[in-house]
Parts: sequence; C-alpha cells; structure tokens
Amino acid sequence: MNSVQELQNKLREALIDLLWDQWRVLGGAGNGRSGAVPFVIDPEALLLATMRFGRTDSRLTGEALDWLARNGKLVSLQRLKNMQSSTMLAGTECLRELAGFMTDASYRNWHSLGQWASKTSPPSGGGFVPEGFQTRGMSQPPDCAAPEAFILRLRALFGVSARPEVLAWLLTHHAGYAAEIARDVSWFSKSVQAILNELDLSRVLVNETAGKRKLYSLNPRSETLHPSFGKGLRWFSQSWFYMGVLHVEATLDALQESPGRSIHAQAIRIREVLPAMNTALRMAGADKVFVGLNQLTGATLVDSFHEGTQSIQNMLTERNFPGTKT
Repeated sequence: MNSVQELQNKLREALIDLLWDQWRVLGGAGNGRSGAVPFVIDPEALLLATMRFGRTDSRLTGEALDWLARNGKLVSLQRLKNMQSSTMLAGTECLRELAGFMTDASYRNWHSLGQWASKTSPPSGGGFVPEGFQTRGMSQPPDCAAPEAFILRLRALFGVSARPEVLAWLLTHHAGYAAEIARDVSWFSKSVQAILNELDLSRVLVNETAGKRKLYSLNPRSETLHPSFGKGLRWFSQSWFYMGVLHVEATLDALQESPGRSIHAQAIRIREVLPAMNTALRMAGADKVFVGLNQLTGATLVDSFHEGTQSIQNMLTERNFPGTKT
C-alpha cells in the first residue's frame, strides 16, 4: 500500500468515525462511541457530509436514514439547500433519492428537494438510499439536554427557522457582525439581520457601532438569556470544514489514480486545488493546516501536502478542532 492510499484510508476512517458519533449523540442506534463530539452538532452539515463521505458505509447510511424517518421535522430543509449551494457536498442523485425517501416517510415538503437538486447540484456517481432499504425503527428522539444537541434544543423551543442557529452562534461567541454570523450559520443575510434587530429590540442583545456595521453580543444583564446559558458549548463551522476535506480527498484521488506521475505533475495538481481548499478551511478556522503551501514547489510542496493531510486526520482522530478547546 503506498503512502497516498494510506492517507486516503486513514482520513476516511477517521471522518466516518466522527460522523457515526454525531448520529449516535442525536439518537441514532449504534454500539459505543469512538470519541467525544466537542462542538455543537450541525444537523444539516452532518447530513450533507454523510451523503458525501458515508456512502461507503451502508450501516452509517442506514442509521442516518432511520434517524431522519423519525426526526425529520427537526431538520431545516431551507438551510440544507442554502448549505448545499455554498459547499456542493452532495450530488444530484443523492439529494433526489433523499427527497424521495423523505416524501415516502410522510415529509411531503421534501418533495421540492429533488426538483431543486436537479437544477443546482453537481452530478454524482451514485445514490444515497440503498436498494430495497427499509428502516429498522431503532433511532430515538434526540436528547435535547445534551450540549452537543443544542441547536435541536433551540429548534424544539423556537421552531425550525434561522433563529435557533443565530442564538446558538451568539451563545458560543463573544460577539460578531451580521455578515459573519450569516456566513457561519448558512442563512440569508437579510434573515439574520432581521432576527438580530428583533433580539436587539427585546434587549437580549447589545450592539456597538463600528463605521457602518454593528457588532452584536448577548446582553449580560438580560433576564431572558445570559452568556452562562451557553457555557461550555463550542461552535465549529462544520460545513466549511467538510468542504475543505472534500478538496483534500479529491486531490488524493487524483494522485492515487496516476501513481506514476512525476513529482512536478503532482505539485501542479496540488497547487490547482490550494485556493479553494484553503478558503474552505479558513472559513472553518483551520487555515493553519496548509499555511504557506502556495509558496512551495516540487517535492517540498508534495511532502507538505501529505503532512497537512496527516494533520487533518489527527484533528479528526483526536477531536481537536479549531475553537473547541475548553
């Protein structure tokens, strides 16, 4: 087994373990956990990542579908579309099959996902729902008291809309601008700004004007919400991280398909993906992983890419993600 294939296998194994653990935390059936989930789980990012990376694990796919059949009302279909538009993690056929599955499971509003996917999403090499699949009915409702399920807790309180994600973001950050919050929570900027205006009116927020922008934070004197309510929670921009990993995997695939190509050719292939890969990882706060690679060439660039991929794998294995240290 060559080094590229080893990197591929270990990276995918660590990623699958993380996806499994998140579904288990949310109520999916499964035996034990590989490790802690040190961030607030993003249901839509988890679903898209499972559709992209989890199709090789039929058990994981089955448990995700089983959970959705029971808890689909807690998933934001609009946010799923918004996030897919930004990351293109899932392929057309996967989304169409998911839409059909959820429609058959009595979530009629999901019917539109299939039509939307055909117009907006990239082709995929396979589907998401296994042939002849039937749910086992083993999944449970999420324990919304669990810190990792905090977004679902807020959705249970306030409904499935942009408000839970905005509140979760505010409770896990010191302060932020509307555009920054909108980017992280995968909701339209106008929707986020409207929610911030309402929260500001209720005195749950305080704001500080900086030029033409306002910096929002929770009001520590608020009797409704207080920063200590979110103590210990961590926000991690999972969709952007998965997008960065997708670029890493695609590059490894390209290198694996042509193992005999020269070091110079390998370096060119890596350099082609660096801008998109680094942008996605920067959005997730993991921009230090491949820092400086755009200044390297030849064997040094190839070796550094391998080292960066190893760092991503370690991040997944050790569950040491940006901003999640206590």
